[in-house]
Amino acid sequence: MYHYVRPAAPDLPHHPYLDLAAFRRQLDHFAETYGFIGQNAFLAWLEGGEAPEGVLLTFDDGLRDHVEFVLPVLRERGLFGIFYLCSSPLVDGSILDVHKVHLALGRLGGNAALAWVKANAPGILPPVDDGYEPAEYAAQSSDRATKLLKHVFNWLRPTEEKSATLDALLDLAFERRPPHWRDIYCDENEIRRLLEAGLAVGPHSHTHTVPALLDLAKQRQEVLRSCEVIEGIGGSRKWGYCYPHGLPRALTPDSEKAVASECHLAFAVSPEDIVDPLARTRRFALPRHNCNAFPHGSASFGAPPAS
Repeated sequence: MYHYVRPAAPDLPHHPYLDLAAFRRQLDHFAETYGFIGQNAFLAWLEGGEAPEGVLLTFDDGLRDHVEFVLPVLRERGLFGIFYLCSSPLVDGSILDVHKVHLALGRLGGNAALAWVKANAPGILPPVDDGYEPAEYAAQSSDRATKLLKHVFNWLRPTEEKSATLDALLDLAFERRPPHWRDIYCDENEIRRLLEAGLAVGPHSHTHTVPALLDLAKQRQEVLRSCEVIEGIGGSRKWGYCYPHGLPRALTPDSEKAVASECHLAFAVSPEDIVDPLARTRRFALPRHNCNAFPHGSASFGAPPAS
């Protein structure tokens, strides 16, 4: 599972990403150690075949990084990958809240952003002590303030005050000139480039909201809307659904029901391998490894890492 992959992010000094050179080195490691799963092998598994050996590459959120930097690498190596896209940016030209958080924190840093929130919107913060660390970000290398704010904006129930605070924080970070959505995401023409290269595009929810914050009807709306929009631009639900914030704590018993009404499998996030045919797996909560857990997967911040 990959998200941001790029050479550097000097305008976002506190923003974590996988350096493009490290991505190449990690692919070398995978090639030497495991090998890769191609489209035909994955489709054969979907149709009831044995689980193929190797690494399946997946990329989340429909980020511009994936066309600008990842696509050329996959093409030069002849590798297959699945790109799971959120549909809301394509429909209404918006930046998703999850990425507003990344951008604001990447620009300001966690400590400065938390100090501003404490001074301007303390009511959105939960009562926590100095040692508090959100469980959903325990494995990340970010500082405590960054983890706390990501927990507040991503994992606590949405309110008007929280939404207004996030927009104000983004305006502060970018001096009232926040990025355009096309600076963050692939547009339809760029998505077609992925498809023309023989890569797969599948649904990843409409708004990237934690499923556990939604009732069954709203979870179904997230799945259906995402499937409809992604298929309208040439993608397909045959590649399965990819849960946003796919940790086990992000899902409810209704989450699998919501996906099962539209798709035949779904990827979550769990450090396990898939070893069985699809019929013998928990097909609506398939595990995926985070790229950060493997050699050359450590996050970089801002400027290019030291060679």
